[in-house]
Amino acid sequence: MAEIELREVPLFSEMDENEVAGIRDIMEEMKFKPGQVIIREGETGDLFYVVTEGHAEIVIHDADGAEILLHEAGPGEFFGELSMLTKEPRSARVRAVDHVTTLALGRDDFFEFLRNHSHAAIDVLVELGGRLHENDTILRRMASRNVNEIVEEQMTLSERVADKVADIIGSWRFIIIQSVLIVIWITLNVVAWIEHWDPYPFILMNVMLSFQAAYSGPVIMMSQNRQSAKDRLAAEVDHQVNMKAELEIGLLMRRMDELEKNIEDNQNELKSWIGAK
Repeated sequence: MAEIELREVPLFSEMDENEVAGIRDIMEEMKFKPGQVIIREGETGDLFYVVTEGHAEIVIHDADGAEILLHEAGPGEFFGELSMLTKEPRSARVRAVDHVTTLALGRDDFFEFLRNHSHAAIDVLVELGGRLHENDTILRRMASRNVNEIVEEQMTLSERVADKVADIIGSWRFIIIQSVLIVIWITLNVVAWIEHWDPYPFILMNVMLSFQAAYSGPVIMMSQNRQSAKDRLAAEVDHQVNMKAELEIGLLMRRMDELEKNIEDNQNELKSWIGAK
């Protein structure tokens, strides 16, 4: 797999050759084997990584301990900047997919680089915004379980039969077919084209309709009860989605505020330094 030059990374694309050489001199090359962990969740972030070769996956763990892939960083992409800017522990794990080569930059050198290259600070903000939006979408998908699929998996045979019967009875097709059969039944017994098997007042037909009502009523109630349970589950899932969305939005807003404050502080320091000269 070909290794890209530092100048090909969008973050450094507007630097001249001397600047690229200078930033390259203070960056440490680090290599990782497939499956090796580059960044661990919870550790203090003191390095910023630029991928020059290979691919690394950024993952988090959900409440059940399952891994959720947030992003896969390839040549030219970077990671580790958020923890450095917010001074918070790493929130995700980064693991090498194949043989990965990175260039690492320390916290102080990274801040100095951002102070001296405003376009790079903007690139970092754009990348952060894109990742936060992508992560928010993934987290919403994690929370937004499909209620229909959940209920479908939990349905028993009797519940499936009840739903099918309720669907049939509650349709115009059933009403029309039953009405036609009743009319034919009454007509044949009134005009006596064939032998009377249920003369007026059609006791046999009334008994059959009574049996139908006696059995269809409870079956329909079973289906309605299951629908009520489904509605309760949908309301619970909606509540979970709203809670997670509220927490995530609050977290994202706080991180963006911290990032904006850090950028403003760095710009003010740069202006003061330029004014002093």
